[in-house]
Amino acid sequence: MTNRVRLRVFSRRFARHERTMNRVFIFLAIATLAGCASSTVPRNDSGFVEVVNLTAFEGCYRNCSNTADGSALACLSDIVWPKVFEPESKPEAVFIKQEDNHRIIVSAISNGMMLRTSTFEAGRDFEFTDGRIELNREYVASGAHEPGNVFIGVGTAKTVLGLDAQGQGRISQSVSFAGTGFLIIPIAGAATDVSKIERSVGLCD
Repeated sequence: MTNRVRLRVFSRRFARHERTMNRVFIFLAIATLAGCASSTVPRNDSGFVEVVNLTAFEGCYRNCSNTADGSALACLSDIVWPKVFEPESKPEAVFIKQEDNHRIIVSAISNGMMLRTSTFEAGRDFEFTDGRIELNREYVASGAHEPGNVFIGVGTAKTVLGLDAQGQGRISQSVSFAGTGFLIIPIAGAATDVSKIERSVGLCD
């Protein structure tokens, strides 16, 4: 079973509502009890490769992963601009350009038209560590105050963007949680979904 995890990223201004993440933890808790919590990794995944600077990320990428290769479903536009694009209006591609050693410019593109552009800075919006772009970790508590909530506890969510050995984009979205299910059953676990984001120069022309 594939766990779908949506995370807050790049800027603190785009913080997710606590209730959204609570639903994620509830789902994972139920999945763990059912014995079907798991991680998703694309076929022939080579893991992250270390790159020297942000220049390595420059280029045009398909916005969303192709689940046919075993990737978890993920779209760069959902990560960079949460809640900005509706499902039917998501951009086809995302173009990344390094502005200097600490900033990148990210643009959403469809049919050769630029739909949105934002600038992100290392140390403020993300950390550039070991050749990867690590987004701010999110800490969320799930409590009994929400009707129908069967999971009470805490969890953390993290998103890491990087490149694989073939130079394609790689997204790792992970969540870990610990608490009590149905008020009496101790639950702890972690899940990671990995997605491959293909480069596609033609989509940004």
